[in-house]
Amino acid sequence: MALSTTQNSINRLQKDLADLQKKISDEKSKEAAINSKLNRAQQALSKAKTSSTLNSKISEINRLNNDLTSSSKKQADLQKKVAGKNKELLRHQQQFSKEQASESKKQVQAQEKLQRDQLEYQKKITRELEEQKRLVQQTAQVRSNTQAINDEVEVTTVEYDVFISHASEDKEDFVRPLAEELIRLGVKVWYDEISIGWGNSLRQSIDKGLANSKYGIIVISSTFINKRWPAYEVDGLVAREMEGGTGVILPIWHKVTKSEVIRYSPSLADKLALNSSVNSIEEIADQLKQLLL
Repeated sequence: MALSTTQNSINRLQKDLADLQKKISDEKSKEAAINSKLNRAQQALSKAKTSSTLNSKISEINRLNNDLTSSSKKQADLQKKVAGKNKELLRHQQQFSKEQASESKKQVQAQEKLQRDQLEYQKKITRELEEQKRLVQQTAQVRSNTQAINDEVEVTTVEYDVFISHASEDKEDFVRPLAEELIRLGVKVWYDEISIGWGNSLRQSIDKGLANSKYGIIVISSTFINKRWPAYEVDGLVAREMEGGTGVILPIWHKVTKSEVIRYSPSLADKLALNSSVNSIEEIADQLKQLLL
């Protein structure tokens, strides 16, 4: 039962009790008036000199006695109702006290949960900052890996406009059509299906693409969040962005909720992102093309 409902019941019972007490008071006043009349009638009876006067006073006394009996009965009934109302009032007051205690407990628990959530969020932000520091250190390793590729394989370095980081499960319905549309618009795309040759080192190829791409599209999906290689690519892009001090990462949300992205990376969730459920592939490709102009 809600606190307000119980309080309303208490207020109603207190009003009922006040009404009953007034009725009892009125009935007592009525009883006093009857007793006064009865005394006068009895005095008159003792002084009666005629039979008619005697009979009249006897009838009056009988009627007044009946009125007294009726008044006493009404007072007894009213007192019984008062007792019942007091009992009911006590029960509701006890119920109200229990509900107040329960509500206070809920408020304390809610406050404790809020404090725990805030503490957990602060811890998550701290972990994120520590991870970013680690990524800064990783930048040197990424550059070292890129240099090793250039030293070991005598090839001309290819500069890319954009690197596409994604989960393989998202190729068919979104990533491949996006890459094809970008290429059609003349954008130089690093995309694993066309950029990693047969027999090439996967890690070295990814490092090379990361180091030589102006921007990095991250297609964030529920599948992407749990993949190892996409996480490696994201780390590399974040490291580049932190070192250069300019925006490198272009996030696209694909079949994923905001809460999932926040759990994966609060810093990525904070970036303005396009959404495949809102923007078409052509619109996304056109926005990137405009960015490169």
